[in-house]
Amino acid sequence: MPQQVTNIKKRIASIKGAYKVTSAMKLISAVKLKKWRNSMLDNKLYAEELSSVVKEVFKYTEEVNNPYFQVNTKTDKKLYVIISSTLGLCGSYNNNILRLADKEITPKDDILVVGQKGITHFEEGENELIEGFEEVSNHIESGFLKKLYSLVTSKYLSGEYKEIHLIYSEYVNALVFRAKDSILLPIPKYEGKGLLPPIMEPSKEVLLDKLVPIYLRSAIYSKILESEVCEQASRSNAMENATKNAEELLDQLNIEFNKARQGAITQEIIEIVACSQNV
Repeated sequence: MPQQVTNIKKRIASIKGAYKVTSAMKLISAVKLKKWRNSMLDNKLYAEELSSVVKEVFKYTEEVNNPYFQVNTKTDKKLYVIISSTLGLCGSYNNNILRLADKEITPKDDILVVGQKGITHFEEGENELIEGFEEVSNHIESGFLKKLYSLVTSKYLSGEYKEIHLIYSEYVNALVFRAKDSILLPIPKYEGKGLLPPIMEPSKEVLLDKLVPIYLRSAIYSKILESEVCEQASRSNAMENATKNAEELLDQLNIEFNKARQGAITQEIIEIVACSQNV
């Protein structure tokens, strides 16, 4: 009986240590989630207005021969840009992304991965890993986006790929986010012209040359930002669930500990009474 009490005490101490870790990680994730969600919401207003203006222009520039709208018909090969995480303990975030990627990608396609979890998943696979970026958070405001944009657009303009896809996590709310496959290039044709076309100065060609890079950079940045929010939300939820589970387990162990201790005390009393009767 004393041995059972000792074992329960060790388990309680171990779970208390895990409880402290999960509680701290929950608070850290909550702070990061608030930061990235505010950034996402601030960017969303800009991205939606930009997308609305750009799509209206695209409707009236069908005759313009812009390479970003042209489909590369000489190949069926596709390039997939996959946004995963570098850190773990974020629930099913990476599993959902990688499951969708494995479903969509064929052996002839190439991949470009953001996040160490995705790099580890694909580095031994049959697809060619063009390049891997280990960390998003530290580079999202610096040269990372510029390098990613340049790499993606140069690969498409070279005629090597038919399509450029972006697999990321779509944010619905703090509890719901889903993996999504979005076609980045070629830019789709938009229909539904209004009564009056927009005035385009100095010309449609010059306007497209200026707008397309801005549109693509905004699309890439928005998707990466959204994925970062989903990662932090998933990690915050996972740590909150782990903390609750630790609390429930501690309650159960405390009950077991009290029962075992009471049993040990009762056993000692019985032994003392038995000894006194023998005397």
